Amino acid sequence: MDGKRILVVDNEPPRREHLMRLLRERLIDVLEATTCEEALQLLARERVDLVLTETELPAKSGLYLLKQVKELLPDLEVILTTHNASSYNLLQALRLGAYDFIVRPIDTGEILFSALERAFSHIDLRRQNAALLQELASNNRALERSLAMLQALNLSIERVTAAPDIEELFMELLSSAMRELQVERGFIALFDRNMSRLGIKVSEGIPTEISRLHTRGLPPGLTTTLARRGKPLALSGELPPKLKQLADPVETENLIGSPGLLAAPLRLRERVVGIIVLSGQQNGSPFGEHELGFLIQLSHHAAIALEKAGIIHQLRRGKTLPSLAGSGANG
Repeated sequence: MDGKRILVVDNEPPRREHLMRLLRERLIDVLEATTCEEALQLLARERVDLVLTETELPAKSGLYLLKQVKELLPDLEVILTTHNASSYNLLQALRLGAYDFIVRPIDTGEILFSALERAFSHIDLRRQNAALLQELASNNRALERSLAMLQALNLSIERVTAAPDIEELFMELLSSAMRELQVERGFIALFDRNMSRLGIKVSEGIPTEISRLHTRGLPPGLTTTLARRGKPLALSGELPPKLKQLADPVETENLIGSPGLLAAPLRLRERVVGIIVLSGQQNGSPFGEHELGFLIQLSHHAAIALEKAGIIHQLRRGKTLPSLAGSGANG
């Protein structure tokens, strides 16, 4: 019973001190009160695991205290002590939700600690069940989210692979990702023929003039670093200091929103040819493995569509695509 805290309520000092001494010998943290009113005030500001109260209290009885506790703190267990074990009192206590009823005198504490052990076992079991139910609910929400993302992914893949040309394919890839992941900004950048510079091919949520300015080349910075690493990335909140140091001012001011960042490489025949970057989460939910998995899968299928179309060489010749912002899709 280590770590447990009990509130002892009794207006008779000898009885109250005797109970408190027995409890402290078992390393139980003890609070004390002499009246129902004092007990309720303590419960309003202190953490308590169980209330041990005398039934015959001045002004308002222990049964009244039991009733108030169960109305205010229904999960808090109450054990009553009394010299009057009448069937009426016992029935009233059980109806009001008392966990147990102990008849005084309490000498050695054997009956008391037996009741306390049962009560604490019951409390621990209830807390464990509550934690399991909470975990189950969380898992169910995650499963529902996964199923919703899977359905959205299938629909987005259909749209991407059905795109009639390269412009439509990239526009659909970016639009689908931003729509499903609910982000503020996004762009797709591809390496040039020499794999030396990244240029923006399509964008959304980014000023048109900024996108056009960087169609031939982005300044060396965070985007280029992430693309060369060829690894997906999911961040919630602000950029950490190490990544912020890598970013060029153009990126932090115009290309990458806040909070949150998702990035996935675009691969062709196991080679990174570009990157898709999304930022500025709008729904309040932090980016996680589901969102990153969605983006990775969508990027993978877009690369397959590119390979099948046999048009990647056109991009490496320097052909640029219009910004979504320029086509009226800019938010």
